[in-house]
Amino acid sequence: MKASRILNTFCVAATVLILITACSKHQEHVAQPTPVTVWTVASTAGENGLRYSANIKPDVQVDLSFKVGGYIDGIFQMTGADGRRRNVQEGDFIRKGTVLARVRDNEYRDRVAEAQASLTKAKSDFDRAAKLFENQSIAKADYDAAYAGYTAAQARYDQAAQALRDCALHAPMDGYVLKRNIEVGTLAAAGMPGFVIADTRAVKAVFGVPDMIVGQMKMGDYQTVTTEAIPGVEFRGRLTRIAPSADPNSRVFEVECTIPNPDNRLKAGMIAALKVATQAASPSTLLLPLNAIVRPRSDPKGYAVFVVEEQDSKQIARERKVSLGDVAGNSIAVNAGLQGGEKVIVRGATLVVDSQEVRIIP
Repeated sequence: MKASRILNTFCVAATVLILITACSKHQEHVAQPTPVTVWTVASTAGENGLRYSANIKPDVQVDLSFKVGGYIDGIFQMTGADGRRRNVQEGDFIRKGTVLARVRDNEYRDRVAEAQASLTKAKSDFDRAAKLFENQSIAKADYDAAYAGYTAAQARYDQAAQALRDCALHAPMDGYVLKRNIEVGTLAAAGMPGFVIADTRAVKAVFGVPDMIVGQMKMGDYQTVTTEAIPGVEFRGRLTRIAPSADPNSRVFEVECTIPNPDNRLKAGMIAALKVATQAASPSTLLLPLNAIVRPRSDPKGYAVFVVEEQDSKQIARERKVSLGDVAGNSIAVNAGLQGGEKVIVRGATLVVDSQEVRIIP
């Protein structure tokens, strides 16, 4: 009887364990939808131009490095917004010739004094040798040796004096401080960058164009540039550089548009947009962000996108092969494979597979 109860208890426990394991496996197989961000495909109306994105860069940017090494014992002081004196920092405007920092110069002054003493002795020896040579009291070789000693001493003095002057780091132009790499007490080595300054009274909008467009661009052409950082304002500049060769990786030609910036509204690092005019109106084109393009599993050399479709109240990712056209800024033209109006995955495209359930997030 007792053995029977034990057997029944064991059977019940085994049954419960099997049910729990089955439920656990079932829960493991229920995959959560992958969150993705989509882009609704739309065609660009036929326009005489394509839009590109550009980076705003200073017209002139200089890395100021120390020519001599030593401890920093002084940095240029300015009056801050609170009225107190402080070291010059990023964003401050400085004038040409300003001493931005100084290296402790005691050792260099000693070298100048030593070189000065050697120069004084060498000059005295040379003057004496010159008088004796005039009186034919010494040979020409002794005179030449005294002159060589004098010129060598002069060169050593000039080098020591220049090293002492190089203890001060001067601003070579008017501009804004973009970066400061030192503090008082920093041990600076020769060649170490101390500051980065830039002249932003004019800035450059730098962008890349494909070979089909670069041939239509000319130096000096006017170009209108806009930026989301300053909405509603158009900046007008001129093309001042067109790269003679394409970048070996992106296969685009770098172009610079120089824009006057007297009020310093355009900052280095801003993202701008511009439309490059073309000779003839282009037909309606479907454009996609570059990060929407993936390689299909069935064709590693081809291109595809994932389109989100509704199925049984679920959002399903469907792989669709596409034929691509030219790159236009951060977008690329789609010649075949899409009709327009589809929701294409742009963020998360590399994380999904065909027929996988997804969840669209903003």
